[in-house]
Amino acid sequence: MVKVFSLLLGAMLLICPVTAQAKDVVVDRILVKINDSIITQYDLDQEMKPVYDQIKDRKLSAKEQAQLAQMRKKALDSLINDNLIQQEIKRFSIAVSDENMDKEIERVRNERGLSLEEFQKVVAKDGLTMEEFRARLKKLLEKQELIGHMVNSKVVVTDSEIQAEYAARKDDYSLGKMVELAIILLPADISPVEVRERITGGEMTFADAVAKYSVGPGKDSGGSIGELSWDDLADEWKTALDGVAQGGVSSPLTIQDHQALLSPIKINDDRMVPLKDVRDNIYKDLMQKKRETVFTDYFDKLKQSAVIIYMDDSLKPDNGVTQ
Repeated sequence: MVKVFSLLLGAMLLICPVTAQAKDVVVDRILVKINDSIITQYDLDQEMKPVYDQIKDRKLSAKEQAQLAQMRKKALDSLINDNLIQQEIKRFSIAVSDENMDKEIERVRNERGLSLEEFQKVVAKDGLTMEEFRARLKKLLEKQELIGHMVNSKVVVTDSEIQAEYAARKDDYSLGKMVELAIILLPADISPVEVRERITGGEMTFADAVAKYSVGPGKDSGGSIGELSWDDLADEWKTALDGVAQGGVSSPLTIQDHQALLSPIKINDDRMVPLKDVRDNIYKDLMQKKRETVFTDYFDKLKQSAVIIYMDDSLKPDNGVTQ
């Protein structure tokens, strides 16, 4: 589900200080005909209202006037796209009930940890009434239904694609160097040098030395303290372990006021997050990308086949293409 909260509660048009003077008089004339539908001056002015509210009573330069003209074209193009979508929604008899909208609002509130009153305040802060919010939510949910109807059945993500994406994003899932460590904390009367020599000379294993001498953790498990990220180790530990092979013994160091020895039980230089832990996220990402590709192709063909007539040449796209 598209994140409704961020889509519907964000400002419709973000505007920098470079804007233009708005007129207060609304002239309800037809600007564009799309098949059997129309877009009027009023529709465009409503779309541009957040901009007009910010630039009210300002006198702007010619450059700013030109920027406003570009914004109007973009806003009109957005209205045309929405109009075509609504025509398709009507063609396929797609309807979203009040109950479905209530459930979606409840889902968003729960995700954000908001009470109904808090949610209403957030909506109001964005300059919308709940009725206006619900109207926009209805259009969004209808569009999602349309996408599901026209797109989802054509999109499939295979296991091999998930595997390939996982490999391609290796850096994203890399945990870096990981080391499973064992530790011996020695009492004050035991020499770490002597214990190390006994271990490296084969007189005893590291686990034997832990059982016999250690006053630290993991005494019954060979001194194991689990798997740690190399980057998270203290510099003193890294220095002591530098050049020590798996199963070897570090040079002596001080840990918690004790002389100590470390042993890398297992070293993994390129540990990755297991595929099973990220499979669902990769699947969702691939599905979303494929949906967008298929829907873009579907919508481009829909727009090409539509009869779009601009009544005002100044609002035509900059490429000059008419339909």
